[in-house]
Amino acid sequence: MTKRYLVQIIEIDPIIEELVVLSVQGVIIRCFAGYCPSVIEEGRNYEVEFEMVLPDELNIIKAENEEARIEMLDDGFSCDIYGYMDGDFFRSLIEFSDQGIHFEYPHLNEQFVKITAERIDVSF
Repeated sequence: MTKRYLVQIIEIDPIIEELVVLSVQGVIIRCFAGYCPSVIEEGRNYEVEFEMVLPDELNIIKAENEEARIEMLDDGFSCDIYGYMDGDFFRSLIEFSDQGIHFEYPHLNEQFVKITAERIDVSF
């Protein structure tokens, strides 16, 4: 079962409607609204699900600092996600399915890592 989070919409981009700026657990992140069956509004709170979208060539390394966080890399969707690899889950500020990463990088399981994601998709 996918975990749901309560977020506040800070901004909906006026040009790229799928680009939403959210506050989740006090952290501001830019996401791609992949599924949004009803109208959403800035300033309102919603329950959502998240999924990280990974590039074809995964960039994952062991992180020195064990602080769960998400850092946006530019004005787009790319971000570095810091968290703990825990079997089928990647636990950061948001809990993600690890999409089989633990099979490709078994030496990083039960380690604190940094994953560079293409984007974080959000479903309302």
